Amino acid sequence: MRSRTVANRMVLALAGTAFLIIATVAARGAENQAVHAALGHVRRYAPGSLILVGCLALAASVVLLTAQIPRRAPRRLRLPAPGCHLDSRAVGRAVRAQCSTLPGVVRARCRLTGRGHAVSLAITLTVDGTAHPADLLAAVSDGVLPQVAALLTPRRLETRIRLHVQRPRPHRAS
Repeated sequence: MRSRTVANRMVLALAGTAFLIIATVAARGAENQAVHAALGHVRRYAPGSLILVGCLALAASVVLLTAQIPRRAPRRLRLPAPGCHLDSRAVGRAVRAQCSTLPGVVRARCRLTGRGHAVSLAITLTVDGTAHPADLLAAVSDGVLPQVAALLTPRRLETRIRLHVQRPRPHRAS
């Protein structure tokens, strides 16, 4: 499981637990005098700590949300040779062109994201109903991806391939 998914699930679990505790306390109402005494104590002696905890929780949630926004790959990717660069849009066009030539592919889209040592390539192929998904995946993983990985050599390439089947439209009788 990816670290982002784990972090999201942990935050959801903690928020769910907090809401469950609050709902339980609210459901008991005035029966639980110890909770009311503790809340009164916190209100009297440490109102600033409640504000501080609330601000920290808000800041943590903003950081978590902004960290998950995918960053576009830089326009100019550095190559291992000194002074050499590669246009990331050209890589995307080359991947789309190679995937479009595969039999059964109606439309190909790709998106290159990431920075630093890891670049993510998301390929979406729209195929007609006669195409075999296993053959297409093998053709992309054996024919297209090794060339892209060789281009981006110092970086690690993470790929995701999605296949959408284009259904034939029903014929209307005139």
